[in-house]
Formats: sequence, C-alpha cells, structure tokens
Amino acid sequence: MHNPFRFSGIVSEPAFCDRVRERREMKQYIENAQNVLLYSHRRYGKSSLILKVFREVRNISTVYIDLYGTTHAGDFIAAFLKGISSLESQMSRLVKVLREGIRSVGLNFSVDPVTGMPTASPVISRPVQQKTIEELFAIVEKFSRRKKLAVAFDEFQEVAAYGGDAFEKTLRKAIQNHDRVAYIFAGSQMQLLTEMFNDRKRAFYMLAAHLPLGKIDTAAYVRWVRRLYRRAGRSIERPLVEEVVAMCENHPMYVQEFFFNLWNETTLSFEQLDRVQERMIEKRVPEYAYLWDSLTLNQKRALKLVALTDGKNLFAADNLDRTGFRTASQVTAALAGVKKAGILDKNKTWKIHDPFFKKWLMAAQR
Repeated sequence: MHNPFRFSGIVSEPAFCDRVRERREMKQYIENAQNVLLYSHRRYGKSSLILKVFREVRNISTVYIDLYGTTHAGDFIAAFLKGISSLESQMSRLVKVLREGIRSVGLNFSVDPVTGMPTASPVISRPVQQKTIEELFAIVEKFSRRKKLAVAFDEFQEVAAYGGDAFEKTLRKAIQNHDRVAYIFAGSQMQLLTEMFNDRKRAFYMLAAHLPLGKIDTAAYVRWVRRLYRRAGRSIERPLVEEVVAMCENHPMYVQEFFFNLWNETTLSFEQLDRVQERMIEKRVPEYAYLWDSLTLNQKRALKLVALTDGKNLFAADNLDRTGFRTASQVTAALAGVKKAGILDKNKTWKIHDPFFKKWLMAAQR
C-alpha cells in the first residue's frame, strides 16, 4: 500500500480525517441555501473540507472559486469565470450561456489542460468591472432556478485588500436576494474575516453563519491512523499515535506530515518519534529563521515571553524582566502585531500557533 498520508494540496480519501460535525453542518447550510463563513488558520484543511462536502451533497450543483493570489477586481472576475465554467461540461453550451449573460467584456474560451473541461477567461476593461460582476452573479442566479447551487469563495479575505468598501457593497448587493444559492466564504486570516462579517459598518455584516474550523480531536486521529495501518496489514499502538498527536498539538497538517514521515519506518518507538520530529524541525530552520528575522525586537520578545510562560501571567514583573520589556503597554502592542501576522492565537491565553515553530524557538533560546 502506498503512503496514505498527505500534507500538501487538497486532501481526499483515505487521507481525509474526521470533520464529521463540520461536514454535517455545512451540508445542512447548503441544502437550505444558507450562507456560511468558514475560517481557520492556514493548513487546517478548509479547501479539502469544502471539496469533500461538495462531493457528498446531492441534487445541488457546486462551484469552487479560489481567490488566493488575486490582487484586484479583474483577478476576481477571472477566478469567478473559471469557477462557473464548471457548470457546463460542453463548450457550445458554455459559450452560449456566458455570451448571452455577459455583454460588458469580451471572453476567451479554451479547454483546461488539467481537467479537460471548457473554461472561460475575460478580456478586462476597468470601467465595466462592476457591471461584469453583476452579470456574473446574475448567471449564478439563473443557474440556481434550474438546480440549487453552492458557491465557495476560498481565501475570501483577499477581496478586502483590493476592493475597498465599494467593492464589498457591490458583492453584497449582487448576492443578498439569491434564495437558491448557498455562498461559502472561506479564509485563513481570521481577524480580517471576522471584521468583515461582524463590523456593523461593513457590507457583509451578518450575511453568513459562522463555522470556525478548529483542531481535530485526538480520539478521531487514533481511529483514523490505526485504520490506515490495518488496511496495509500493519499495526501501530494507541500510545504512539497519541504521542504523535500531542507532539503536533493536534494541528491537522503536522499530524499528516508526521505520519507521512513515520510510514516508512520499520520500527516504531518513542525514540523514533523524537527522531522524526527533529528531522521535521530541521527542514524548517530556513523558514523559521526568515520569519524570526522579519519581526521587530519587541515582537521577538513577545514571542519569547509567550513561549517561556506558556501564555500565562504575561504581565508579571519577573516575566517582563526576563524578556527585556519595560512596560505592559509594550507587550500589548507587540502581541497585537504578532497576532496580526498570524503567528499567535488568543483564546483564554496567548499561544504560538505553529507547534514546531514554538519547539524551534524554545531550543534556540537555550
């Protein structure tokens, strides 16, 4: 049996683990044409979850639109066109539908070299971008009259950077009356997304139900890993699986990557787990060093403070002294900057999001 674990790209069976509750909730929203805001940190499996749910829903057409890397409205239109091209499998029908529905820009048609499906791309003219967006959403609404639709915008936070308030208002106006379409807004910049959907002054205020994507429970990982080993005629003891999950702090990508690296090991022991972890961290040293060097002095101090205290009693005088802070206000400002960069989380306490970065940081401070 080939290595069943996957830690890059879209994850599907058998590498897809759990998410039973989230899949159930998403399907309920989609079946009832309710909008969803799906957010988590990067590499938690949002895209894989969306595409798995899309494969599981029945009697509903699905559209996946990847906005990662888009920088302006023209990119948004191009990604949108590529996404809705999947609704027609024949080139002649796609050309007819889009040429009838989109009059504001020219269109180029081709065959996707990967999927073999017909696809369209725009010939963009800036003055008509708003009109083109309205036409695109009108096509979505027209399709939904024949069959319910679910449309996912992945990495949706990108629109905040290039469109401004006017662009967000254009989008809301276009979709707010679509009663047979479930829109899924997914992204990894949680602070930015929650601002977009929770700020009363923003166009997307209260437009979608929130579905945060957290870590996967240890028990689910144990069942999944041991099942994959059994399928290959192999075995792995529960305590070893639990130890790996603990070392990775239940982080979905790291758990996948750890077991991917462990799969080819002929002997399984706690000592072997330590060696695998060391190799994984060693491979990331250039990445972690670059990240560390990009921080200000106080941001570095704030990370050391969180690592050394495990996020507790940050403002105690002795903790400030040992990390070089003079005042609590310096800590607060530095923490806000590191959180914005996506390195820190805050629930009840501050926590370094990447468990292996934390291990590297702790080792570097010894």
